[in-house]
Amino acid sequence: MGASSSNPRTVTIDNDSPVGVIDISDDVVNRLKSGMPPKEGTRQQQSSAPSVGAGPSSYPNPLPPPPTGFYGEPSLTSMQIRREKEQELRANDVYWTKRLQTLEANLQKTNQILEKEYNDAIADVKKRFDSTAVAHQLPPCQDLKAKVVECYKKNQHETLNCSADVRAFTDCVNLHRIQLLKEKASGSDKPAK
Repeated sequence: MGASSSNPRTVTIDNDSPVGVIDISDDVVNRLKSGMPPKEGTRQQQSSAPSVGAGPSSYPNPLPPPPTGFYGEPSLTSMQIRREKEQELRANDVYWTKRLQTLEANLQKTNQILEKEYNDAIADVKKRFDSTAVAHQLPPCQDLKAKVVECYKKNQHETLNCSADVRAFTDCVNLHRIQLLKEKASGSDKPAK
């Protein structure tokens, strides 16, 4: 193994392929695997081909590294990039428009539900507190009250002159109180539901 000197082989390949793939025949593959000398016809082809990266190498010859450029894909122009970005922006706008419409529809549904519940609550409160309508009425005996106030204004220093008006007002208020008490008493006699 180490006693005999080895002759280095030099293989020169002209690569016309834009993809970077080297086409070789099956015969060349078999010879490289078996280590047989090349045929005379192929030796002439190799000598006539221009040498690209000729240099000594050991057997088996390592494959040259693939080219780093992308030959199969055309380069993008700034207009193509701009169109792609505009399409992405339009798609983004469409997405957010649909999302906004969905949120607005949900908000409207929620508002309708809340408004219905609010109206139901108002109706319930009105139904429960029908008796409070009596409390919002004007106090009784307002005409007699006005007479008493007018009498006091006329007779500021002689208030006893208004005693008849005051007595009529007091009798009216007492009569109204007795009526309310009778209504409450008759209402409490009814059985509870």
